[in-house]
Amino acid sequence: MDKKIILIFFCWLAILSAVGLASTHLPVREGVRCAVRNQLPYYRWDSFWYTTIARKGYSFSTEENSSIAFFPLYPLVIRGVHEIGIGLHEDELSFWLNVAFSFLAALALFRLAKIDYPERTGRIVVTIFLFFPPAYFFLSGYPDILFVLLAILSFLFARKGEWWKAGIASALLAIAKPYGILMLPTLLFEYAWVNGKDIRVFFRRYEWLPLLSPLVSFGGFIAFNAVRFGDPLAFLSAQRTWGRSLANPVSALLSEAGRSLFGGNILSGTNAPYLTYLACFIFSVIAFVWSWKRIRSSYLLFSGLLLLSALLTGTLTSWGRYMLLGFPIFFGPAIWLAERKRLFTAYVLLSALILVTMASYFVRCYPFE
Repeated sequence: MDKKIILIFFCWLAILSAVGLASTHLPVREGVRCAVRNQLPYYRWDSFWYTTIARKGYSFSTEENSSIAFFPLYPLVIRGVHEIGIGLHEDELSFWLNVAFSFLAALALFRLAKIDYPERTGRIVVTIFLFFPPAYFFLSGYPDILFVLLAILSFLFARKGEWWKAGIASALLAIAKPYGILMLPTLLFEYAWVNGKDIRVFFRRYEWLPLLSPLVSFGGFIAFNAVRFGDPLAFLSAQRTWGRSLANPVSALLSEAGRSLFGGNILSGTNAPYLTYLACFIFSVIAFVWSWKRIRSSYLLFSGLLLLSALLTGTLTSWGRYMLLGFPIFFGPAIWLAERKRLFTAYVLLSALILVTMASYFVRCYPFE
């Protein structure tokens, strides 16, 4: 266990905890009810939906927001740990679970990076990942960090040739968030790559069969939708009430750019979040270019598929979070910054400053997603 990674993690946790507690004493956005238990700084917005599912199960409606839009793994984990009898409310439990998931993800990401790069580069990967501005979501009641942890483990097991473990991790990933199913083609590609890009290996060996397990878990969730609500795609139908549906990605870019640059006050108010979405999108393009030919093809494939799928929803909202979900995209910038110490220091300081600012706004109920 690398002591420097532990130090980096606890510095990140201490900074966000301090910002969260301090921000609860600052004025909140008026006219918005974004939290149920305000003493939990990062329990905001959709956090309520996940703990409600853990307590009461699913609901479905095509007329108003309903809980079936959210995938089941995270609420099941909260419910399962709560049933053990720890004595914490589900919302409090979601925070401590995410702290644990964040710690494990930082350690696992470092181990994954060490397979191909020096330890120093691995530490840089973890640092720029944790201090990327939207990373405060890892402490909220959202499943993002659980998704990231399972995605890292899927790659880590695959790189070790432990395909059945990779299959289990990816099966869980498929019911953590909708984009988890993208690990299926990614790991099949990785398996073919390991075997010399020879497609005939799929007919000579059957080690790859566990990699199909996401079809089982994802199919199980579809079956639940069909039995419980009479619509196997109820989770997709419910997404439309949140304004998410397949759309022209070019229109999404133009719309978000317009709202970011010409939607009123750029630096404050409701317009500010759109500026961060656009900035994250621009950074993702740069990061993808830096990652091209610098990182493993399967890593690039996963990041590319995930970001493309997010773009097809018709909005750049939460783009920074999608970048975190497609975590391999940070490998390229880390490799580039590893050769530029002063630039790396400047980047981390700037990124940490933006992280703190966005976290404070989020705690005060501004829609920085």
